[in-house]
Amino acid sequence: MRNLGNEPIHITVAGSPGDPRGAHTNVPGVRSHRAPALHPDDLTVVDGLPVTSISRTLVDLAEILPHDELREVFAEASARGLLDMDAVEASYARVEWRTSLRMLREVMDEFPA
Repeated sequence: MRNLGNEPIHITVAGSPGDPRGAHTNVPGVRSHRAPALHPDDLTVVDGLPVTSISRTLVDLAEILPHDELREVFAEASARGLLDMDAVEASYARVEWRTSLRMLREVMDEFPA
């Protein structure tokens, strides 16, 4: 699996990318993105911080990981008892069209519910 240690932390803020209130602050190592509000099931709280759920994170990772690495992430989540395919299916159904959806579906099909 690729080392993400030198890559920026990505945060998503609810709202339109054209919203002037979304002006980015230049924080080294942080890249912010504006997006529509997420479905409540795609969010959770870890140590008091709102983060995407495991299922939504797996769906989002399909945008940046190649097929083999995405499969490894799914396998790791499964090995740790964190893979809920019903939740992944629901998160998958809620995302807008993405070029990665076909590849994501192929990986999802390798992990039965």
